[in-house]
Amino acid sequence: MFAKLSPLNIIKSHFLSLRNYETGRLSRGEIALHFGLPALLAGVHVVLVPEVSENVVSIIVSAASIVAGLMLNLLVLIYTLVFNAKSNPSPMVDITLFKKVSRESLDTIAFSILLCLMLVVASFLILSRFPSVALVGRFCTVYLGIAVIFCLLIVLKRCYIIVQQEMK
Repeated sequence: MFAKLSPLNIIKSHFLSLRNYETGRLSRGEIALHFGLPALLAGVHVVLVPEVSENVVSIIVSAASIVAGLMLNLLVLIYTLVFNAKSNPSPMVDITLFKKVSRESLDTIAFSILLCLMLVVASFLILSRFPSVALVGRFCTVYLGIAVIFCLLIVLKRCYIIVQQEMK
């Protein structure tokens, strides 16, 4: 029952997509940038910003919901491109690169949707009456927000590669 709800495969797939294309190994720099920098910036935010208003929480929830919806649409679009490429292959498209980038894009999009869901939950923690819970909520909200932005940048680059392959 819990296997259907477990996001571990999504997290693992996204983590494995952070590879150096030349060596095929996991890129320590990308992993540090993708997971370490948001934690550092979230820590700085928690120290420097004493409080977040309810209006900010409302904006964060709205933005995360919109981004999640857009990423779901992009997921369907990439699935459609992959399906069309399989049923009607083009001789000018490097199908190996196309499949690899499409798979990694799908993994990162699914991960970013998961982050958006977590971001919404973390945002509501900010409104807690307990200061320690609100502090954890602020940290998680900033961390997840920056991680979503990084995922969007990764998806943008990969979608650019996919479209570039389609336009050859």
